[in-house]
Amino acid sequence: MKLKNAVNDVQSMSQDGDAILRSLQNKSLPVIDLLVRESLQNSLDATLEGKNETKVDFKLGNFDSVSLARHFEGISEELSNRFDGDEEFIAIKDRNTTGLTGDYRASDAVTANKSNFFKLVFGIGKNQEAEGAGGSWGLGKTSYFRLGIGIVIYYTRVKVDNGYEERLIASLIESPKQKQRLLPENGRGIAWWGEFEDENPSQLLPITDEEEINEFLDIFKIDRYKNEETGTTIIVPYLGRNEMFAEVKDDDAYPWENSREDAVRIAIQRWYMPRLMNEIYAEVHGSSYLNCSVNGMGFIKELNTEPTFDVFQNLYSSALTGEPTKKNIEVKPVFLKRNSMKEPSKNPVGNIAFIEVNREDMQMVAPNNKYSPLEYIGIKDEQKIELNNSKIIAYSRKPGMIVEYNVDGKWSPRSNVQKENHNLLGFFVPNSNGELIEKIQDIGYKNLEQYLRATENADHANWIDEDGIRIIQRMQEYTTKIINDHFVGETEDKQTSATSGLSRKFGKLLLPPQNYGKTSSRKRDKPSRSGTGGTRNRISDIRVINSNPISENQVDVLFNASIQKESSNRIYLQILTQEKKIERKDWIEKISEHQEFPFEIEDLYIKSIESKDYDVHFKDFKDPDIVFEQLDNKSEILIHSKTLNPITIEGKLTLKINSSEFIPNIAISSEVKKGENDNETIN
Repeated sequence: MKLKNAVNDVQSMSQDGDAILRSLQNKSLPVIDLLVRESLQNSLDATLEGKNETKVDFKLGNFDSVSLARHFEGISEELSNRFDGDEEFIAIKDRNTTGLTGDYRASDAVTANKSNFFKLVFGIGKNQEAEGAGGSWGLGKTSYFRLGIGIVIYYTRVKVDNGYEERLIASLIESPKQKQRLLPENGRGIAWWGEFEDENPSQLLPITDEEEINEFLDIFKIDRYKNEETGTTIIVPYLGRNEMFAEVKDDDAYPWENSREDAVRIAIQRWYMPRLMNEIYAEVHGSSYLNCSVNGMGFIKELNTEPTFDVFQNLYSSALTGEPTKKNIEVKPVFLKRNSMKEPSKNPVGNIAFIEVNREDMQMVAPNNKYSPLEYIGIKDEQKIELNNSKIIAYSRKPGMIVEYNVDGKWSPRSNVQKENHNLLGFFVPNSNGELIEKIQDIGYKNLEQYLRATENADHANWIDEDGIRIIQRMQEYTTKIINDHFVGETEDKQTSATSGLSRKFGKLLLPPQNYGKTSSRKRDKPSRSGTGGTRNRISDIRVINSNPISENQVDVLFNASIQKESSNRIYLQILTQEKKIERKDWIEKISEHQEFPFEIEDLYIKSIESKDYDVHFKDFKDPDIVFEQLDNKSEILIHSKTLNPITIEGKLTLKINSSEFIPNIAISSEVKKGENDNETIN
């Protein structure tokens, strides 16, 4: 194949290879996951109209490097010298798709931008324009170039006016910063291989000769498309040989992470289980489900798929249809009262489906000994895994790719509403076709799907509201409330609080003067308490012992906390006002989402537990039965106790005061199972 180097014009704004390779700024996902996410999305977006399944085959194997090298003008010798034996490759072959259609001879930008062939091979960041498409042709494809040494081969078969046409072309993206480069004289690190025609020797075209294509594909033992088949095959040779994106060996790797084939199988389930062999998806959306295989082995739900992902597919289908597909799944509509959907009382913003699961449900016990849901989605937090008490909420748009697994985050209640040693799994499915209010339509988003698609980054890793539009934030808040309200009947959220003397030092008093208003008030009748006077109160409590300002905006607060046995607790900060106490969540929702909450917990120092001295910061405290955790917003500390008896903690909180206009309040809330607190007292 003939070589064409990308033009390096110093007066242009063209990116070089280094900028392109780093344009997909997702360092949290393995490159195999990125490859699976992007390749499957492109295949699904290209599905032929009327097909009920999109077939995608992943093939991993070896090839002879010298046989491949001779096809690449300009780098044949370098490839043969560096790689003179068998090397590894991965190929992604789709069928029931259109293939890379469009005019590959285009010489003007308008025509080229309408060509899928041109956009995938030559373009970066060219958006898919089809309704409900997953994303762009360009930025996601950088994962192909990062997985190998930068060479990617495209083979496609498309339907044309007089029958069918096959096309093959190759591309290279390497960083000019690399030490070992295939094209050291290429200033941008970008090149293509194909063939030139005599009429226009400056324009590179794909190879269309079927015999030449067949000879090339034989190197990888890949069959050509035949009969009426159309589709695209992407081949990435020299896996794991990129010096800038070397595969890191993880001492804590899960078994599937030590095998590329297994890693691909897990990644397909992890991100595409909503659409994988799911006929419910096809029926509801009127489009195809995903039929996938890895080295010839397909996926059959509950036979060779993982239980974690089976549950998430059930949750997705339940939320999609609005009806539970399995027992114990709860499905609730999520309504936003204003500033989002047209007719908000009739049109939900989406549905949330959720379920409590224990180790037995997830086959984590003998004889299956499966891994936990946290491990299957890539979490390696040993404490979370051991506690087996997390909340995992997945969400996706219409294409069916899971955007994110949100773990103990904004999509679920802060406290553990589920039973001990249970995970709460959930799936939020938006009302994609639901029309948005006129104000949002006027800025270009007719329906919810269009808005959510626009809020995704290039890696499709989360949803982030546009400035001034709080649809996603309120989705999260209302979903959280729905889940929390469902469990109110099973757990009781009891809280007590202690107002410290901090207000004397920091800020104006928002409370009225003493004896303001009514001169007397009815005292709450306290329930009788069983047992002797020495019996400890059967609810978590906190008392401020003393406070000591250590700077103009910092104060140390000495406290004594009583923690209920086998409970989940949170110590958190409030603003004390005349009407009520305001938490951070209420502050953001009702007062200001842009102005920071007035108080933060900077540190927790543990002096003693049950009179045993520890004198350590909470992050350094190690005890499997007592776990401390701080949320990113720094407004609260979580305490998970698995002890069989109540405990007393003496410690010191260091608070940061961001504003002197408010009165801080320290509170604790605890979750205890119903029936265990019949004789509790709430202060």
